[in-house]
Amino acid sequence: MARSHVPLLIQAPDFGRIRDESGVWTEEAIRSLYLFSEDTRRRLMDVERMFDWTEVPYAAGTFSDNSSTGDWTVAEADQKLYRFTKVGRTVSVNFFFEDTTTGSGMGTQLRIKMPFGMQSAATTYMGPLIVRGSVNTEGYVTTEGTDTLYCYRTDHAAWPSSVTDNLDIRGSLTCQVID
Repeated sequence: MARSHVPLLIQAPDFGRIRDESGVWTEEAIRSLYLFSEDTRRRLMDVERMFDWTEVPYAAGTFSDNSSTGDWTVAEADQKLYRFTKVGRTVSVNFFFEDTTTGSGMGTQLRIKMPFGMQSAATTYMGPLIVRGSVNTEGYVTTEGTDTLYCYRTDHAAWPSSVTDNLDIRGSLTCQVID
């Protein structure tokens, strides 16, 4: 099971003990935070049920990079999550690739083909990207008006070279697509 599928379950705090040790104001603050987190978790689960998410089947040709010498390898077991939902012309894509491998001489982009040949309608769409493993950083995902998701590090540095099974990429993007 991928880490992204672990449910966010927060045990209810001992409100009586909090009140006794820290006072009624602290108890009310903790109670509000707890109820807010429970409500957020419930809402996220409702949204997931409301929209019909489609899993994207693994295909080795889905992944590439922008260097002439480097190579980004995502094995089938590395694809923990790659799915989308489409409402009208708006598509949301979520992905998580764990323990991927890079070759020597990597460029600044990791590329992921959009699901089922969809193409974005504009170049201005951006989404968050979290990178862990051999490099811990953040970045962003953009479409550049094509059928590809482009993953960049925030500092626009090249992706680490010669990494074996230790580059985790997690991101999402919502954009308009061409019918």
